Amino acid sequence: MNLGSLKVRSILTILSIYLAVGVVTVLAFLWAAQGISGAFGQRFAEKNAQLEKERLMGPVRREVALARKLADSAALRGFCRAEGDPGARAAGLAELESFRRAFADQSCFFVVARSRHYYFGDPAAPARAPRYTLEAGAVNDRWYFEALDKVDDFALHVDSSVPLGVLKVWVNVAVKDGGRKVGLAGTGVDLSAFLKALVQGSDRSAQTIMVDPKGVLQAHPSIRYMDFNARMKDESRRMTLYQLVDSEAGRSLLRERLDRLVKGDSALESFQISVEGRRYLAAALFIREIDWVTITLVDPSQVMGLRSFLPILALLALSLLVTIALVSWLLNRMVLEPLARLTRSSREIAAGNYGITLPVDRDDEIGRLTRTFNHMAATILDYTSNLEGLVEERTLALTQSNRKILDSLAYAHLIQESMLPKPADLSRHIPDHFVLFRPRDIVGGDFYACLPDERGFLLAVGDCTGHGVPGAFMSMSAGAILSQLVAKLGSADPALILREMNGALKRLLHQGNGEPAPRGGIMDNGLDLALLKVLPDRVVFAGARLPLWTLGPGEEELTVHAGDSHSLGYRRSREDFPFRNQELPLAPGTVLYLFTDGILDQHGGKFSFGFGRRRLGRLLQDLRGLPMAAQGEALAQALADYQGGNPQRDDITILGFRSGPAEE
Repeated sequence: MNLGSLKVRSILTILSIYLAVGVVTVLAFLWAAQGISGAFGQRFAEKNAQLEKERLMGPVRREVALARKLADSAALRGFCRAEGDPGARAAGLAELESFRRAFADQSCFFVVARSRHYYFGDPAAPARAPRYTLEAGAVNDRWYFEALDKVDDFALHVDSSVPLGVLKVWVNVAVKDGGRKVGLAGTGVDLSAFLKALVQGSDRSAQTIMVDPKGVLQAHPSIRYMDFNARMKDESRRMTLYQLVDSEAGRSLLRERLDRLVKGDSALESFQISVEGRRYLAAALFIREIDWVTITLVDPSQVMGLRSFLPILALLALSLLVTIALVSWLLNRMVLEPLARLTRSSREIAAGNYGITLPVDRDDEIGRLTRTFNHMAATILDYTSNLEGLVEERTLALTQSNRKILDSLAYAHLIQESMLPKPADLSRHIPDHFVLFRPRDIVGGDFYACLPDERGFLLAVGDCTGHGVPGAFMSMSAGAILSQLVAKLGSADPALILREMNGALKRLLHQGNGEPAPRGGIMDNGLDLALLKVLPDRVVFAGARLPLWTLGPGEEELTVHAGDSHSLGYRRSREDFPFRNQELPLAPGTVLYLFTDGILDQHGGKFSFGFGRRRLGRLLQDLRGLPMAAQGEALAQALADYQGGNPQRDDITILGFRSGPAEE
């Protein structure tokens, strides 16, 4: 996978954006869900408290109403006035039995205040006689005396009747006769059934607790707490809701909210509280009829926890994934794939396939880009085709022109070679010799000559200005002038020939003193020349910036005979410069060398330096024992080895011979 491609980077960018947006969205969703869960839980607690109030007060009101009706019965009041009267007694017990069957659990009680006889009837044993007589000092009978003393109309009381073995919420109604309390009537609701109906009937998400204004538990899902309170006759020691609250701050909050409800400052209180180690949303209502407060505790995690939002969260994640997939597919189809197709086509053009045309099936930016690409490819194809034709045409013209130039140069080479001494002529005058003549181009500016006369011959080695054709013209002109001067002056005085040749060249090239420069700018041409008159017993040497090297028989080192430091034909060359002759004895076997500076300037070797005089001198000294032809071959090989792959820098001419009897 190419991480640098636009497609991969686009996918990674989209995934990064998806993850960033997804994380932010999930966090925002969880925050909103938590708020919704809290608000819903609080609302649920309030509604549940109201519902529980109605569920409680519905049957209680019915039982209270029925008990009050029972207490208001004339038969029972007559029964209280004359308990010993058989008629009143029968009527009262019949009335009591009639009401008993109407109560929810078909039980009721009746106490005659005068005799403190306690009558109780239920389906198993209808009330026909007192069950027992209440005693003022008995702890289990205290409820009666307190109710008779405190209850003016009716009261609800959670109590247990040990002798009867029941735990009930009792409805105590005072029986009055002319405003005087003559008895107590009521019924009871079995506490277990009450809790099951009102408290334990609640689901796990909400529990209902009933407390009195002091916070004493009147109803609680825990049977243990209710049983404790039912058995605890000392109200100050009964269990309260405050004892179940985890913190003092929670207890203060609960006390404040209960006080507000009891005082009537608020009809409904909502708050958060921690009870028995768990955090709840609480809603409280005051039931004034029975002087109780119903409190609903809601666990938000059970009502609507974050787990409830998981399907929504899953749908949200799935919708984001689908969105990303659709965006990626559309991006790939609309942008990336067309760009990839353009990229492939560009590579085809770069490889030389210019005949590519892409379909244009849209009119947006990609379509316009594709259309532009097609136009570019067509333009390149047109230019390329025309350029190839033009190149072929120009190449053909250049080939023909080059062929003509090469033909001309070859012809010029033949002409230049024809002006050089033929090998046979040289061998006739100097049998033991070699000539290394290597123009840098097809023709060059170097030349050599051998002009014999009746006493010997004149050798000349020249180096004209320039290379190639200009040099060749100069060399041919110089050779012609030399021949004319030798024919005119003879070859006995090389210095005179140099001086005359200097003036002839200056006149020929219009480079005399005071002469204007030719059209096209300043030209300054000339040559360096070495002339050596070879006689049977001596040589006469004159040089214009070219030397003569000699190595006599038995000598170990070369002798350098420098020429005059004055060139011929240049503007700066003096026409009256007095060249000098150097006459040297010539012993048989003496080796003589004339050469131009091309061999000295040829660069090569490890550091690309020139061949140099010292290297040439050592080489010639090492070759002195060889025949001259072998010396020429060895010198050519040494020069080639030193030059290596470097181009030839200048025309090279070196002529070497060993003295001896010349052929006539």
